[in-house]
Amino acid sequence: MTLPYGDVGLAMTQQDALTGNIASSTAGVVVRSSIRSDNNRRATRAALPAAPLLIFLLLFLVIPIGSVVHTAISDGEIAKALPLTTQALQAWDGDELPATAIFMKLGQELEAAGHVGSVRPLARRLGYELTGGASAILNAQRALSEDFDRADPKAWKAHLIKADGAWGQGGVWSIIKQHDSRYSAFYLRWATGFPVKIEADGSLSRESSYDFRSIYLRTILISLVVTGLTIVIGYPVAYVIANSSGRTAAVLLFFILLPFWTSLLVRTMSWIVFLQTNGVLNNALAGTGLTSEPLPLLYTRMATIIAMIQIQLPFTVLPMISVMRAIPANHVKAARSLGAGPLLAHATIFLPQAVPGIAAGGLLTFVLCLGFYLTPALVGGPSDQMVSFFIARFTNEDLNWGLASALSVILIFGAGIVALPLARHVARHSSDRI
Repeated sequence: MTLPYGDVGLAMTQQDALTGNIASSTAGVVVRSSIRSDNNRRATRAALPAAPLLIFLLLFLVIPIGSVVHTAISDGEIAKALPLTTQALQAWDGDELPATAIFMKLGQELEAAGHVGSVRPLARRLGYELTGGASAILNAQRALSEDFDRADPKAWKAHLIKADGAWGQGGVWSIIKQHDSRYSAFYLRWATGFPVKIEADGSLSRESSYDFRSIYLRTILISLVVTGLTIVIGYPVAYVIANSSGRTAAVLLFFILLPFWTSLLVRTMSWIVFLQTNGVLNNALAGTGLTSEPLPLLYTRMATIIAMIQIQLPFTVLPMISVMRAIPANHVKAARSLGAGPLLAHATIFLPQAVPGIAAGGLLTFVLCLGFYLTPALVGGPSDQMVSFFIARFTNEDLNWGLASALSVILIFGAGIVALPLARHVARHSSDRI
C-alpha cells in the first residue's frame, strides 16, 4: 500500500527519533564510562606516592602476619613421618590395640624417618600431646636397630611394646590417628588454655602446664591499669600544654618528647637503678628515716606498672594535646559568662569535646601495652610477665614455634577485636579534631 507523503514523513520522523534516542543513550553510556575511567586514572595517579608505603606494609606486615597464622595452624610432623600409619589407623575403632600389621607399618616408617632425620621433630611433636611421647618415639626407634623377626608382624608389635609401654596402650595411637593432615587447631587450642595433653592410657595429663588464660587476663589487667593511670596523669599535662603559649608550652612539650630521644632499654634500666635494693629511692627513704631497711620495690607489679606508665605517657598525651588545641576557647568563656563555674564549664563544655583525644590516646596506649615485653621482663617478677614474654620464650628457648605463633595470633586478633570498634568510634566522633 502506498503511504501518503505525510505519513511517510511521519514514519521517517518516528524512526529517526527512535534511532536518535538509541544513539543518545549509547553516547551517554560512553561518556559516563569515559568519565569513570578518567576518575579511576586520576585516583590511581593520586595514590602513586603512597605505593612505597603500601609495598612496605605488604612485605613487612601482611606477609609476616600471614606467615605467623600459617605456622600457628601447621601441624604436619606426624602426617609427614607416619603417612601410611595414620592412613591405616583411620579404620581403627580405638577399643582395642591396632592390628599387628599397623605395628609393623609404624616400625617401618620409624626406620625410614630415622634415615631422613625426621625422628626428633616427630618425637618433640608427640611429646607436646602425650606424657612421655618423645621417649616413646625415641625408645622405639632405638629398639628397631636390634635383631628380631622382621617378617612377622607379631614380632614388630612385641618389640615395640617391649621398647616402650606406651605402645601397648591406646593414647599414643589415638593421637597418631588424629593427625592425618598437615594442618590442625592443636596449637590454637593449646594457646587458648584448653587441655591438650593426655597420658598413655588416654586420660588427661597430670603434668602442670602454662595457665594461658590467667596470662591473658594478667596482660589485659596490667594494660588497663597503665592506660587508666596514663590518662589520669596525662590529661592535666595535656590541658596545660594545649592552653599555654610561648616558652611555657615549648618547655612542657620538650619534657613530654624527651623520652623519645632515649632508647627503651636505657629508660627501663634507669628504673632498675632507681628501684633496686641499694638504689636511689631506697637510699633516699633510708636517709630521711622513713624506712629502716630497703623496701622490695624492684621485680614487683608496682615497678612494672610505674615503668610502663613512664614509657607510655607520651603516646597518651600527644593525641590529647592535638584535640584540645582544636577546641575553641570561646566555648568555655561563653559558659562562664552564663554563670557556670570553672569546674562546671570544664566538665560540661571542654571535657566532652576532648573525649576523642582521650579515647585515641587511651586506645593507642592500651594496644601498645598488650605487646609489652622488655619492661616487664626486666623490672617485673615471675608473676608479672605478659603474653609477649611467653612468645619470646617459646620462640627462643623451647623452639616451639607453633605455640609461639598461636599465642601471637590470639594476641593480634584479640587486640584487633578490642581496637577496631574503638578506633571506628574515635574516627566517627573526632571529625577534624585529630
